[in-house]
Amino acid sequence: MRVLILSALLIGLSLALIGWTGGEALFKAGIGGLTFYKATFPLAQPDIATIAARAQGLGFWIRVQEGLNVAYFHGTELCTSCTPAGEESFFSFPQLYLDGELFLVRLDEANYRMVIRPSAEVSGAYEVIFGPKGGMAPQPQAIESEALGWLQKLGIVQTSSLEFAEMIPQEKPQPPAGVRLDPPLYALTLAPDWHEFARERGFSSALSGLRLRVIIELFSPTNLPQGYYLLVEAHSQELVRAQVPVSELVRLASDQAVKLVRLPYEPHEAGAGGG
Repeated sequence: MRVLILSALLIGLSLALIGWTGGEALFKAGIGGLTFYKATFPLAQPDIATIAARAQGLGFWIRVQEGLNVAYFHGTELCTSCTPAGEESFFSFPQLYLDGELFLVRLDEANYRMVIRPSAEVSGAYEVIFGPKGGMAPQPQAIESEALGWLQKLGIVQTSSLEFAEMIPQEKPQPPAGVRLDPPLYALTLAPDWHEFARERGFSSALSGLRLRVIIELFSPTNLPQGYYLLVEAHSQELVRAQVPVSELVRLASDQAVKLVRLPYEPHEAGAGGG
């Protein structure tokens, strides 16, 4: 049954074949005045079929990306009129983003907001980010209980405990030595909600799903970095325009072939990949 449900998602994607055209402030760990807590857990190979099936059964909005193609489901129903350009108008909570081996969950419940996403700091791991709101007291046991409930409900992992720590706000966080990443993009990787951060900082058009459209400056035009789930859109001399998962930005920017990872300079780089 799980395989059939995931197959239905992929069949719907092949039918839809929607092309994706997805487009200095202080960094604060809070969104809308919330304080966030984070726990990291190992998850090298998520069971995407199970996660998709559970989310469909719970009526999630689901965004499925394969390469440059995107399709949307509401529960088990394929949305044939939904496109990335209008995503903000229909893609409501609860949300599941699927992109190959990667996934992202976003929840906005009455008493909390929660994100489950690939870790940008620990390879082969995911993180739960939890922000109590309303009348919910930020008590460790209550946070852990809610988070574990969702991890198990969605079939993500059957862990029995999570260790949460408060996300401490930072002023203008700078990438560590050897990480050649534009500071705003490094701040993005630390933000409790990537989509909210990109919207607040004015580059939401570059972020779609789990991926950010960036320019990769190379030391040599013949030495292109391999891996990092890159989707290369254009390559011109020492510049590459690509879609990169946010969780891979720090690792990509640490590659010896990379001089700098940054946002495109609009409009010409976003459209043509030129200098």
